[in-house]
Amino acid sequence: MKKQIRRSILLFSSLFLTGSALLLSSHLNASEQSPLAEVYDYKIYYDAPTPERLQAMTDYDLMIIEPVYYSQAQIEQIQESGTLVYGYINTMEADRWNTELFNQLNDDDFFIRDGERVYYSEWDSFLTDITSTHYQNVLSKEVEKQIVDKGLDGAFLDTVGNIDNEHHHDSGLLQDQREGMADWMASVKDEHPDLSLMQNWGFDTLTTATSPYVDGIMWESFHFSNLVADEWAQDQIFKLRKVREQQGVEVFTVSQKEGSESTSLARANRFKHYHSPESYNEW
Repeated sequence: MKKQIRRSILLFSSLFLTGSALLLSSHLNASEQSPLAEVYDYKIYYDAPTPERLQAMTDYDLMIIEPVYYSQAQIEQIQESGTLVYGYINTMEADRWNTELFNQLNDDDFFIRDGERVYYSEWDSFLTDITSTHYQNVLSKEVEKQIVDKGLDGAFLDTVGNIDNEHHHDSGLLQDQREGMADWMASVKDEHPDLSLMQNWGFDTLTTATSPYVDGIMWESFHFSNLVADEWAQDQIFKLRKVREQQGVEVFTVSQKEGSESTSLARANRFKHYHSPESYNEW
């Protein structure tokens, strides 16, 4: 079985490596300009730091953290050895645990479906409406407070993928939400041109709207057995390879299982992989 899996990896990867070789030579400069281009290993950690963990973070090229738990001095400590630090920002959901941000929102900041807010019980959060000017302003202030003022290198924009997931059934809504996200990202880059942005999921939103503003995109649940024989997954891999080579958007993948096979598949496609069998709150 293991030999069969390895053959599948080689066959699957070679199809994409052949095609990307032609793209790479003509678009190398775009990739070199990304601050994430040289990242090889990275870690996601969303719990509060300890002195020991702060030191351990310096062993990685990139750390993605929950910035509410960190001071500017702690961020600087992580960065001393060249580690890039990106902070978590939830863009398309409002978390009730984050009461300081949640209490700033008004009714128009939430997306309403059938007269009610869209609630995610697993996360205790609500779907937001990125076309709301007020919500965009609240998000921008959160980026200023948690990312810019603390000196982080970038913002990790979670739940961008909700746009594709929640609005694919309505082309008008889908377009509006994509434009809203792109407009907000553009405003952040205008205000902070040196701030790097990475989005989570939202592959079609990336290719149609947000790719000019982000340096990276993340694909969670990148599991070998779910991908290698799936036509949709193969299409997405090719799509992301193309965006990477043509526009310099680096691709980050995460697996919780099949660590060896998933890592091999990701790296064969020039993606930056992180295997995390535990939750992001476990070191």
